[in-house]
Order: sequence, then C-alpha cells, then structure tokens
Amino acid sequence: METPGVTTVGLGLCVVLLITGSTGSVCYPAVESLDLGCLLRWDCPHASPNTTFTVQTKTQGGPWQDVPWCVWVPSRSCDVSQAFSNFELYNMIRLGVHLSPNSTIWMKPRKFDYSDFTFSPPSVSASLKDDQVLVKVQYPCAANKRCSPGRCCPISELIDPWTTVTVYNELNHSEHQSRTVWTQEVVSHVEFSGLAPGQNYCAVANYSFPTFSIAASPKSAPQCFAIVSKSGLLPALCLGTGLFSLLLVPLLTVFLRRLRQAAPTTENQPKTPASVHDPVSLVPLSPVPVPVDPCHIHLEFTDDQKSIDSSSIQDQTSTHTTDPLRHDPSSGAAYWDSSGKKLVSASHLCLTL
Repeated sequence: METPGVTTVGLGLCVVLLITGSTGSVCYPAVESLDLGCLLRWDCPHASPNTTFTVQTKTQGGPWQDVPWCVWVPSRSCDVSQAFSNFELYNMIRLGVHLSPNSTIWMKPRKFDYSDFTFSPPSVSASLKDDQVLVKVQYPCAANKRCSPGRCCPISELIDPWTTVTVYNELNHSEHQSRTVWTQEVVSHVEFSGLAPGQNYCAVANYSFPTFSIAASPKSAPQCFAIVSKSGLLPALCLGTGLFSLLLVPLLTVFLRRLRQAAPTTENQPKTPASVHDPVSLVPLSPVPVPVDPCHIHLEFTDDQKSIDSSSIQDQTSTHTTDPLRHDPSSGAAYWDSSGKKLVSASHLCLTL
C-alpha cells in the first residue's frame, strides 16, 4: 500500500515540475531600474541559441501591448523605460519565449513599482544671503517616454519627490538642522537660518519616491561653506580699501604727470599760419595811428610824378615857379630849387591842409 502511494506522489510531483518548467521555469526575468528607467533582463539556461523572445507591458486598466523594439528578438534584455509614463498606477511586464513560429510560452508577469526603484544622488549648492543660507537641490536625469531623447529630463518633472536637506557643523556633526519639503518644482530651494557666525557648515540632500521612503536616493556630496562673523567684516573691508588705494594712487600719479607734460607742449607749439583762403588773414593789421603835426611835413613834388593829382599841386604852387629862391615871410624859411623842382613851404602846406 505504501509503494503505490509513493509512486502516485512521485508522478504528481513530476507532472507539477513538468508544467512549471514548461510554463514558468524556462527563463528567469529580472527588472533593473535607475532614475525611473526600466531594464528587463532574463536568463534562459535551457533555451537554444536560436530562441527568440517578445516583451509585453501593461498599465493598470489597459491591455497587454508589445514593446515595438522587443518583438521576436534573440537578445536577453530589453529597455522598456519608454513604455511607462505613470508611476502611480500598477505597471506589469511579461516575457514571451517562442519555441516555434506557432508556439509561445509566456513567463509569469513581473510587476514594476517603487520597490524596484533606485536613484542617483542629487547635487547641491549653497549661497549666503545676509544671515541666511539658501541650499539649491538639483535632480538627476530620468529615462522615460515623457522626456524627449537627447534632453536631460530631471526626475522631478515625472514625480514629486520628498527632499530632505541637512546642514551640519563641519567640526561638530551633532549641531545640525534638517528640512524636508515636498518638491513640486524642477529644482528645490531650502533656506536655513540661525547658524553660528565664524563656523564652517556643510549641506547634504537626498530624496525619495512620493509616499514611499523605501525608494530613496543616497545622500549628495557635501557642499561646505563658512558663516562670516560681522566683526570679521571690518578687517576685510579695511584690507580691501588699502589694496584699492595702493592700486589707485600710482595710477593717479601717472595720470597727473602726463597732464603736466602735455600742458607746456601745447603752449609752446607754433601757431599755425592762417590759410590763404581765410578772408580774415587777408586784412592787414594797421598800427595805432600816431598824431602828426601837418606843419612839420616837408613834401617835394616833381614835374613828372604821375601818382599825384597835378592839377591840385599846380594850383597850390603856380605863384612859385619863376623864382629860384623864395622867402616865406610867415615862417622866415627860404626854399631853393636848384634842380628845377618846385618847393612848397611848410607853412603854406599847413594852411592848405
């Protein structure tokens, strides 16, 4: 009685193994995810090298659909990152093994959710504003069909992560502050205040999938900075002013020297002669007239002089042409004409003028 029972159990176990092996144990699929990407890999130790595969995906409420670039492929992996767009719904993946053109065995579907997610750490930068510190958090790029190829699409465009930023004293880690924010922007900004002046601090950040802290990124590399005390600003200000003065004084000295050298040069330069075409230069400058007594003028007239009005001269000298020696009774001066020239007395000329 025991032998038939054992035989029956053994046959049943073989049937179960046969069914499981033919439908679920031919290949072993596994999902790898980084920054919302999804890569399906599978291992088929008993499949022939010529075996081909097809991958299908399904989103909650929808039908199974072929992944266009993973249909009847001989490879052992398929990137299905572009197949998913909504991570708040259930997403499923399954692998089909083509044993023949008319025979396909589908492996057990594999879910794709937050438990598969892994993330790269973010990057942080810190800036000081008065007595506050502003920490900026940037997220890594994601691979998803909602992001165009060749463009960095931060994961904060696809999900709204919870972001935790911690600022701690570089020498005393027990002195720290933490802020957790629900990020709904591409970049997160978190402010901190009340940090001790004169101390060095560092900021780190990480993030997690919304509502599931189990899917969290590692912490970022620390970004360190110093809080400058107000009392330390005065020496720095004085030092800066002194350095500025040292640079400014030589420049001013050189500038003034050049001005002094240029001034005499400009004054000693000869004046440029007026142009020939300048109408002002054509007018001669007449000297200041000096008053002259007409009675002191001695004029000599000749018979052949053409430039003097002869008629007026003849009228004035007609009575003196016959005598070689004439006496002027009013002045007592005598004028002698030895070469045939006509002389006019000074007193007569004075009276005539």
